[in-house]
Amino acid sequence: MESDISQAFQKELTCFICLSCLTDPVTIICGHSFCRACLHLSWEDIQPLLRCPLCREQYGKELRTNIALKKLVSIVRQASLMKDLSSEEQKCVTHKDTKRIFCAENKIFLCPLCSNSHEHRGHRHFPIEAAAEDQMDRLLKQMASLWEKVQENQENLESVNLMRTLWTDYLNFREKLIRTEYRKLHPLLCEEEEKHIESMRNEGQCVLEKLRRSEGIMVQKSKELREMYQELMTMSQEPYVVLLQGLDDMFRR
Repeated sequence: MESDISQAFQKELTCFICLSCLTDPVTIICGHSFCRACLHLSWEDIQPLLRCPLCREQYGKELRTNIALKKLVSIVRQASLMKDLSSEEQKCVTHKDTKRIFCAENKIFLCPLCSNSHEHRGHRHFPIEAAAEDQMDRLLKQMASLWEKVQENQENLESVNLMRTLWTDYLNFREKLIRTEYRKLHPLLCEEEEKHIESMRNEGQCVLEKLRRSEGIMVQKSKELREMYQELMTMSQEPYVVLLQGLDDMFRR
């Protein structure tokens, strides 16, 4: 019975998209919950309608963290952390005590006696549970900042696309206008007409080429930003033990 309850509880805290424990869970209008990052990455670049991955009901892009679910996830992850720390391989070899202290300088776990040793006495120490929550908060803030850059780049890309379309339309309109004016005022100046149009086309193509280069740069940047966001999301799903020791290295990369 207890095992069934545990499995049901775990199922409710599992994201349907990534099939991992919810990270920064959000609940959309239909009532289904997902990782914020999973929903973000499921959005296409240009997507007029967003639909729930489970029931296909439409929802908006304004996502709010489900605080109750986030607390439950934190409890589950803290329990998993304590279980990992209580294992024999995590116990201090010297003092045979559980390593419950995190050394911020060396990024290692220490037992209370080791944290007071001469080697670590001047370092910053934190209870592992508090340090893990702090690392998760840092990671989520970094992900939020990165997603803002993804959105900003996408808006710039859409602006360039629109500008390119408008400029192409303008060139076509300008060419028609030139031909109309020459037919009206200079019916015998066909050569001059073609020279005028050719000059206009060349100038227009220079502008279009610059816009295409800008678009290519933004498309590449969008790919790189999304890959970075995906990497951070993957780290956010790791156990707290991994998050504590690997996050700073990831940020440096």
